[in-house]
Amino acid sequence: MEHELEIILPVRECGAALSQTVASLLAQTDRNFAVVLADKFSRTNGNSVDATQRQLSAGGISTRRIKAPFQMNEIEHLNWACARSEAAWLKPLFPGEQLKPGYTARLKQRIAARPNARIISCDWTRETEWGTETITANFSRDSLTAAEFSNYFPAGFSFFSRPINFAYHRTAWQAMGGYSTELPHYAALNLHLLLVLHYGLENLHEILAHGSPTKQCLNESGGAKVNHWLELWLVLKQSAIYCRAAGKPWPTKWLFVKAFTAALGRR
Repeated sequence: MEHELEIILPVRECGAALSQTVASLLAQTDRNFAVVLADKFSRTNGNSVDATQRQLSAGGISTRRIKAPFQMNEIEHLNWACARSEAAWLKPLFPGEQLKPGYTARLKQRIAARPNARIISCDWTRETEWGTETITANFSRDSLTAAEFSNYFPAGFSFFSRPINFAYHRTAWQAMGGYSTELPHYAALNLHLLLVLHYGLENLHEILAHGSPTKQCLNESGGAKVNHWLELWLVLKQSAIYCRAAGKPWPTKWLFVKAFTAALGRR
């Protein structure tokens, strides 16, 4: 059976974090999707991966398991796993992250309503030491064109910085080359900017995902990375060059300073 959506779930030994994520998938009101368990060299002979596959299959969710041929870092492994998706749409999800029960249903409704969509986001929450933080889009419309996006960036920096609240059309993800291994701290932001500037954005103005308080996902290095701000400058410069060549608007006045400030606020 072919599925329109595949959840890409990198797994190793994740214990309670993995259990929370699996529980959120089993709680979906629409289970007509597939899960790809990307085994990242499980150290316990794959027992946790086997158990997860059995649990999802018992819940009526189509599940298949893939294993990388050799050790990879976080971004390389996620790229490898996403590249093996067989569905029209893919959604990365890390252990510890959770999807609200209506996520897959609402996502598929938007896909049906907007057949030309290539990237779809939603609002989300995450736990911090100060309590639960809600991260919402800083625009009220359901859709943004590539030209309109510059009106809302970089003010919406946090919204675009992680994969948890994004799903991608597989061919669009492939066309952008996936997540950049050369920009490890801003791999997700870089991909999202490229996709939105090429295809525009669809957003579900509902809180449909919840992030782990400790998992950094693709932002492996945190603020301690030496070239952290250089990466941000390169991401913004790349987007500016593309917009200039494509004749699309891009904010220029104090952009790096604004993005720098927004990035500090994000942490």
